[in-house]
This record gives sequence, structure tokens and C-alpha cells, in this order.
Amino acid sequence: MQIQTELIEGVAFYDKIASDSKQVLIQLVSEAGHGKTSSLRTIIDYCRKKHPDIVFKIFDVSQAWYHCAPTKYRQYVTRDKIAKSQVANVDDCVYEIGALSDEEKRAFVGTIIGLDYGKRYNAKMEGNGELKSFPSLVYCFEESNVYFGSYSFRKNDQFSPMFQMFVSVGRNYKMRGFLVATAEIGEMAPSLRRRSRKIYGRLESEGDLATVRRKNKELAQYLITIPKYHFVYLSDKPYGPIKVPDLVNHTPEDYVVVTPPQPQKRSLWTEFFIGAFIMLMLILYLKGL
Repeated sequence: MQIQTELIEGVAFYDKIASDSKQVLIQLVSEAGHGKTSSLRTIIDYCRKKHPDIVFKIFDVSQAWYHCAPTKYRQYVTRDKIAKSQVANVDDCVYEIGALSDEEKRAFVGTIIGLDYGKRYNAKMEGNGELKSFPSLVYCFEESNVYFGSYSFRKNDQFSPMFQMFVSVGRNYKMRGFLVATAEIGEMAPSLRRRSRKIYGRLESEGDLATVRRKNKELAQYLITIPKYHFVYLSDKPYGPIKVPDLVNHTPEDYVVVTPPQPQKRSLWTEFFIGAFIMLMLILYLKGL
């Protein structure tokens, strides 16, 4: 297959992904070390510039985005910060959640999606067209199998229905996402696989290759040896292959949640004087009757 190596030559590749990102779920699937994160940074930056009405929320698990991402803000999420309400739900933000356990990551991401979904759902229920003023919200899920794995929708927890609703009808509320996963594709939930389009890097698993081979035998053969940082977007047709350069060097600014100062507890002497003053006023009042 002919390889495109310049950004301008691959404009159809980027334009198609940018357009589709507002409508469909997009999986980025490749073997480890192939350049998924650095390439997706460039793709997301292009999407932002091409469609200024898109905002991103990136859920990072290994500081791959925390120090370099095309977003305005970043937040380091810990169990202690959540307990102290020092984490905010804001747009255009990277959430570094690697310090949380897998269950805590699932709970945190499910809560953010639930808050966004509820706000947009209620706006549409009002029927006044307010939803049209909302930006298209595109999430980026690193290690997406934590939230959308084979059994994720069948877990008996409060977040399974929310993840299922996001996958099934999130588009109705202008909510979509990029799902980054190290192959294998089979580790992802079947309903998600059916509803998503794919950006492919190098594949080695026979299960992954068989999935591609059913649609395009030539492409499947090429993906076995596709060079590092090269990707193909399989939508209505293959776009690429293209070498995606790492063009983003922006460090997001820390989003600091300002918590209101806690009222200071009055000392015993202060309580005594206040009580004495009230008692004196009461005595003077009763004498005046």
C-alpha cells in the first residue's frame, strides 16, 4: 500500500476522523509501543482546530497526556482529592487517574459521564433547543477496556447502565469518544465493537487480523508490517495509511478547585463573652418592662 508521510497529503484522513468524531465512537487499536498516544494527540489537535465546537475530556492512566496534551486544563485525581471535593467536572481537560484502582477509575469516569449525560438529557427534555448550544463532547479513554471490556456492561454495579447508555444513545446528546486500546479487539464489549469505527496501527493477533480480513484482505496483510507511527482509518473506506507526526508540545495548566474557607470554631472564652452579653441584654430588657 502507498504510504502518505506528510500531514497535508493526508488531509482526507484527518478530515474524515474529525467529522466522524462528532457522530460515532472511534477505536484506536494497535500493538503496544506503536505510537498510539502521540499520534492521537495530533489527531485530536486537528479535530479541535477543524471543529472549534468540539471539547475534549481525556481520561489518562499513565501520565501519557498529563504533561503534553492539546487541552487547556489538567487535573491529578486521587482518592483524597475526591473525598475533599478538590476535583471538578470541566471541559477541555485531562484527568490523570492512574493513582486510582480499576474500580475507582470506573466509578470516577462513570460519574463524569453520568453528570454530562444528565445535564444534556435534561436540556433536551426541556424542548427549547438549548441542547443545540452545547458543544460536541468527545471523550478520550486510555486503556478503554477498564470501562468497556467484554463484561463491562454486565457488571452488577451502578455504572454499567450509564456506560451502556453512552455507547447506545450518547450521539443523541452530542457525546462521543475515542477509545484507545492495545490489541486485542475481542477484549472490548461486542456492542461497542459493532458501533465503532477503527483507526488501526500494527496488529499481530490473529483475532484482530481476522476481524480486518473479513472487510479488507489487503489491509489486513499490510497491518502485520505497518511501520511505527503509521495508521489507517477504516470508515466507509480505508483512509491512509499515513504517518502521523507528533506535533503537540503543549502542557495543560493545572485546574485548581478553590474550596471555601471552613468557619473557625469559636474558643470557649468567645462563647462565654457572647453568652454573657446576651444575658446582660436580656436582663436590661426585662428591667425596662
